[in-house]
Amino acid sequence: VLFSSGAGLRQRVAEALIAQQGSRQLAPSSCQAVAFKLLPPPALVDYHRCYEEKLEANSSHDWSIPGAQLAAQTACWCQANMTPTVDEFGCCDHNDFFPMCTVDCDPDCGSELAKTCVQECPSMCFEAAEYVIEKGLCSRCDWPKCWPVLQCMTQHAEARIEKNELDRTCHESNFLNGGELADYSRCWRDAPKHSSHWNVLSSVVHCSCRENMVAHVRENHCCDSSVYGGGVCEVACFTEAQCGTQEAQTCIQRCQRICESAEATPSRECTEQCLGGRSPCRNFTSCRPPAVSSHICDDGRWPEASSGCCAMNRTDGAPGVVYGCPKMCEAESMWRVDGGRSMPWWSRWQPGHGVVAQCSCRGCPETTEDRLSKLDRTLEDSVWDNGQMMLVDIARREGLRFGPTRRMQELMALRNEKIVSLRRGLGGADEAAAARINDRFVDLITAAAREGDDERAPSGPGPSGDANGTLYLGLLCAAATVFVAA
Repeated sequence: VLFSSGAGLRQRVAEALIAQQGSRQLAPSSCQAVAFKLLPPPALVDYHRCYEEKLEANSSHDWSIPGAQLAAQTACWCQANMTPTVDEFGCCDHNDFFPMCTVDCDPDCGSELAKTCVQECPSMCFEAAEYVIEKGLCSRCDWPKCWPVLQCMTQHAEARIEKNELDRTCHESNFLNGGELADYSRCWRDAPKHSSHWNVLSSVVHCSCRENMVAHVRENHCCDSSVYGGGVCEVACFTEAQCGTQEAQTCIQRCQRICESAEATPSRECTEQCLGGRSPCRNFTSCRPPAVSSHICDDGRWPEASSGCCAMNRTDGAPGVVYGCPKMCEAESMWRVDGGRSMPWWSRWQPGHGVVAQCSCRGCPETTEDRLSKLDRTLEDSVWDNGQMMLVDIARREGLRFGPTRRMQELMALRNEKIVSLRRGLGGADEAAAARINDRFVDLITAAAREGDDERAPSGPGPSGDANGTLYLGLLCAAATVFVAA
């Protein structure tokens, strides 16, 4: 199979647990996911900052290791201490987070569980949705059981990579010096990839044909190299006329629909009809992948046609922009599609600075009117609940024994008032303005928490016999006497 595509292991873990436990509902009503992202608590901000740093071109994170994306997510999850926060907000079972709350941030890699999981879940099982692996290699792997020791498994993969030696047989220097490689990279970066698994694969095959990479691989005797050839020499490159036929267009539109990126991995129908090596539509992946518009960004503009990501102004004062889904989306997936151990390696090669991201955004407003209406409803319905959960979360993070202090509650009430007042403005509510207000008050509330607990609780043992306890019991006895006398 050429360039097998797919993303994410967490969805398969969820499916495994559903099979084990019968009916299990993800994303329960207690998780207000939109408010959680619109008004993020400190832990979520720390997590995103950590993960964005790992996505930078000069990051020290090694993306060439199997499971590198999960390793990055787990490292940032643990660094930000996300489990208590996500649990506090009732979101551990939400699709965006499950099953990360089960990760052990300090696992014993010498335990029997860790050893068993390393043996039963070989390193390439992390990439089973994206790479061709030996049949049955991962059949014994129990992902729900092994998720707590995920870090042990990614560390094992890293150790194996350090010892690996790869034989290369093609003329590498000639291959690298050809202009075809740079032309391919520009084509692939700009091709639409986010709307479906079909487009992810089609962007690679189409650009390989358009920029003469098939001929370039053959001329440099690289067809037999899994690293430089990866099956590209067997690609059938169709002409524009062939791609314009009714058969081709029917395949492209149908595969766009049944291979939607809302699913973490291609469905069986998608594989059988579109992506599989013998599927009836597979050859049409060499045709131009269609551009699809599915949502509108927070600033009213359309997302990038190639990635589906929106460029959003930062709210932390740092320069530049961040990429992702609109905050008004119910669920989102964002992953890096360049780099890694792709076959062939150049199929997802991104020279220079920056990364090639892919955003799959679901349940998003499709018009400006829809966006403003949903924002108003979210602020009206969720701002108080979000504030209360954030107060408890900050109090826990700062070690307050008796929960949020009075000053913290006063500041949160002021935050809520200012956010709700946005809805009364002439221009209506604004996500960026709400985020700025939230960021400012998070800092103020955290500073108030660091001033310590309120002096609200008795310091003695109470009912066991001290003065406070005697008074309390005395009041109870007096109340009982009055009741009997009456």
